[in-house]
Amino acid sequence: MPPPSPRPLGVVHGYGLAGAGSNLWTRAILRALAQGGHTVHAVCQESAPERYDFVSKAIAYDADGAPRVLFDRDTPTPGRVVVHRPDLDVLPTYVRPSTPSDYVVYIPDLGDDAVEGYVERNARVLRAVAHAEGVAGWVVNHTVLMAVAAHRARQAGGAPYAVLPHGSAIEYVVKQEERSMRLAQAALAGAARVFALNGEMEGRIRDVFGGLEAKTGRMPVGTDTSVFELVDRADRSATVERIARVVDGVERGRPADATAALHARLAALGDAPSDADVLAALRADYPRSAPDADVEAKLRAVDWSRAKTVVYVGRLIAAKGPADLVLALPLVAERHPETVALVAGTGGLREGLEALVWALSEGRGSLVRRLVRLGGALEGGGGLDADPFFAGQAFLDGLDAAGTFDDYLATAHRALTPASVVFTGFLDHDALGPLYGLADAGAFPSVVREASPLVVPESAAAGVLPVGPDVGGMGDSLRTLAEGLPPEARPLVTTRPEAEHRIPDLADRLVSALDAPRAFAADLRREAEARFDWRAIAERLAAELSALGD
Repeated sequence: MPPPSPRPLGVVHGYGLAGAGSNLWTRAILRALAQGGHTVHAVCQESAPERYDFVSKAIAYDADGAPRVLFDRDTPTPGRVVVHRPDLDVLPTYVRPSTPSDYVVYIPDLGDDAVEGYVERNARVLRAVAHAEGVAGWVVNHTVLMAVAAHRARQAGGAPYAVLPHGSAIEYVVKQEERSMRLAQAALAGAARVFALNGEMEGRIRDVFGGLEAKTGRMPVGTDTSVFELVDRADRSATVERIARVVDGVERGRPADATAALHARLAALGDAPSDADVLAALRADYPRSAPDADVEAKLRAVDWSRAKTVVYVGRLIAAKGPADLVLALPLVAERHPETVALVAGTGGLREGLEALVWALSEGRGSLVRRLVRLGGALEGGGGLDADPFFAGQAFLDGLDAAGTFDDYLATAHRALTPASVVFTGFLDHDALGPLYGLADAGAFPSVVREASPLVVPESAAAGVLPVGPDVGGMGDSLRTLAEGLPPEARPLVTTRPEAEHRIPDLADRLVSALDAPRAFAADLRREAEARFDWRAIAERLAAELSALGD
């Protein structure tokens, strides 16, 4: 690891540190910089900085910019993070709050005076901190409005800055109102550097703003690779017990008898149920954001000495494409009968996915067709006018055109059982880390254009070959990972994004991955550490910000 930067570094974020998205990026990069021995000043709106063990000191500023130290303490990290929190009259946001508020306000709803007051209070703190602490340079999340404050501070003699755009500000604010577009363009013009999270975001920056290519570079989303580890097949049963210990005492969600009850309702539907009857059979009521009541029993029931496993981690919604994995599974199991899919996540599609597994394993072709056609309607909460599954319908249409649907159904009936897919319910990261270690391959067939999917570096960190469509941030992340893999592994990580190719390609890639399970585990782990680990990304950022000061 290189030596810490001789001058303090700066991170600017308009919000707190908890949660996902840009909050996660900020939290993770601050922790990694502190672990690397750097001194970092973070101007943000974190309301409880004491809960983060990497924060050494916190200072609040009143409306006139007068500072008040909240605490100053030792931390376990070799570096120091000092949080600076300006007092604000309003917190501008990128989406309109569902509950009206005088404090949290959608940016286009703010008057010019409110925007000016927000920018000036933050710019005042940025100038003061840079002057007092000798900050080499700031990295600023989002194109508005904190980048506008950094621009103003720089014009008044403050530290140079780089901007890290995120999609929410661009799509929901900058592209929606002329004022924000003008402010963002000025802030980006004044920035010394612009960082793109990936190729997808690089393209958005180019298309929306233009003229920034010469100062644009990459600064990706990462993962904490220490959470994940390579697990030998002989150690998988022990890993299941590790998961059991993590979820012990955690409130549970789906009851243990829910699957048998669902199968009974499906069997009672008859040969020609209505759409409404199918949706009624799928209704279920239980705490969704929790592990299944019997998750330990289901994982212990797998023969880990034989099973070849594919993991899916993500929301169980049509947009994430989990039905693609279920529909590809008969083709995979035909080649590898011992295949087991591990599906971790929660969402309205859970019962619809279980129904699809059951219909395939029972050879119920009409129900398979019905479920695919209903598609997004299976998530519940809406009517019957949702779209069919994007790739699923194209896959069935292709089978019909080739006259092979009956053969496919016979394969599914022969190769699958309901136990071929293990649904875990929602698992937090303490359990997801070891769950990845149980897998030989990962299937992440998202339909939407992902920005920076964490499943790619997470699976790679566990030595699991990820497979997903070559589109958006998913394709960019997979291709970035593949650059460092052996030549024979590179074609396995991406599928063609067109609807008719997605499921056949997914099945083909998974079959190849399971032909030699975990053959590239060490390569994947190496690339995850080199390309996606937060510590590596933090050192790259530190070098960039130090160069601004030079």
